[in-house]
Amino acid sequence: RAIKIEGRQRSPAYVAQVTRIWREAIDNCLRDAAHFVPKAAWMAELNKVSEGQSYTLGAYNRPWK
Repeated sequence: RAIKIEGRQRSPAYVAQVTRIWREAIDNCLRDAAHFVPKAAWMAELNKVSEGQSYTLGAYNRPWK
């Protein structure tokens, strides 16, 4: 299993923050996978540094042509 964190053309601060959050989430999941729930704080921190903060359902939200 692998997770790739995209870090090209990103600042060292961005990579450090995203890596820290993912590390914490993975460690929590490995400790108790049956009861793992992503923390809202993780999502809030990731949303602060993410680009393109618009969310879409893409093709699911429009009729087929």
